[in-house]
Amino acid sequence: MGLVQEEGSGPVHGFRLSTVSASLPSETGTTHEPTGLDLAMKLHYLKTVYIYSAETARDLTVMDVKGPLFSVFDQIPCIIGRFRRHESGRPYLKCNDCGTRFVERHCDLTVEEWLRVPDRSVDESLVYHQPVGPDLAFSPLLYIQMTRFSCGGLALGLSWAHIMGDPFSLSHFFNLWAQAFAGENIYSPKTSDLQRVFQNPTSTVKQPDSIKRVDPVGDLWVAPNNSKMTTFSFNLTVNDLKSNFPVNGDGEFEILTGIIWKCVATVRGESAPVTITVIRSDPKKLKPRAVRNGQMISSVHVDFSVVEASLEEIVKSIGEAKDERVVIDEIVDDVSDFIVYGANLTFVDMSEVDFYEAKVMGKSPESVYCNVQGIGDDGAVVVLPRVVEEERVVTVTLPVDEIEKVKWEMKKCGLITPLV
Repeated sequence: MGLVQEEGSGPVHGFRLSTVSASLPSETGTTHEPTGLDLAMKLHYLKTVYIYSAETARDLTVMDVKGPLFSVFDQIPCIIGRFRRHESGRPYLKCNDCGTRFVERHCDLTVEEWLRVPDRSVDESLVYHQPVGPDLAFSPLLYIQMTRFSCGGLALGLSWAHIMGDPFSLSHFFNLWAQAFAGENIYSPKTSDLQRVFQNPTSTVKQPDSIKRVDPVGDLWVAPNNSKMTTFSFNLTVNDLKSNFPVNGDGEFEILTGIIWKCVATVRGESAPVTITVIRSDPKKLKPRAVRNGQMISSVHVDFSVVEASLEEIVKSIGEAKDERVVIDEIVDDVSDFIVYGANLTFVDMSEVDFYEAKVMGKSPESVYCNVQGIGDDGAVVVLPRVVEEERVVTVTLPVDEIEKVKWEMKKCGLITPLV
């Protein structure tokens, strides 16, 4: 039975809440033990929105959307479990089939009107989010919001606890839903069946530069902030980026990272960052996909002024980023709390995440948005693919008192147009 209530004003309204679980019960006593890398992500969440056209989704009912979730949860039961703590204080997942929360809402705009807004961070209003805690035994790890547009189009928004897995895991989960919706047989390998490619018994444990220890948060898993953070996004094409900022032999992500790092450094002046974090896909990523945290987390440190340096010099240093997953996995203990996104100025390359493979009625989404909830004070930049292969969406989250100044620097250097 769903709970109906009105929430807020504006084009998105209505609120109906229900629960979806697996069709088969998990074996009694089944648990999942998070790794150190999983626990490092404990205070972060992924907010993702898939938008489908009216032509594709007009005839889809709530049960059409919910139905395939049962078989997906049968494959990945940990997603619908709940956290507990060992006596040591270390969290673990009890696979007890408590389910996910499913929210139904409506939007007064058409899909075309909604997508006309150039700043895609507006899509975050299509995600229902609650953090894990303070009562771990009753806190879902996944929320799914289904928003019906006035034209019949559909948005499916996910709030995903990052401790479960990285953006590739979220995409794997949603692609399984799309395959189940199409009537295909689905399979997701258990995480324990996969070799952990970032294990290295000869590593020397030290404090990695890419994460920051924070004061204990207890059982309410919310990242602390000293600054109020805000987000904006803009679009660009790979061809325009490489034409306007020619750097020999480097990819668009490294060039974009170098440009934005320089813009932020200019705004911050004496406190300009000389260390950044880079998060991207593992070049040795495993197939078939599974739900896990396996993305590569690296740090870049320079001993020169980023403001004064050439773009070529900055981009070269980014190419020398050091993978720190091994030491993160080893250093995170049972009770300490950390942040990764925003511990330093963080650049996240999601351009290789296969968001647009989630086809409904044979059609890819019109748009997919993804950002991180729980970004620390140093901020983060997320680079997303668009439906056209050569296009990107760049989402920037920074302290409120910096955002307009950084936009101005981006306009001055020609990265974004004056209209953004």
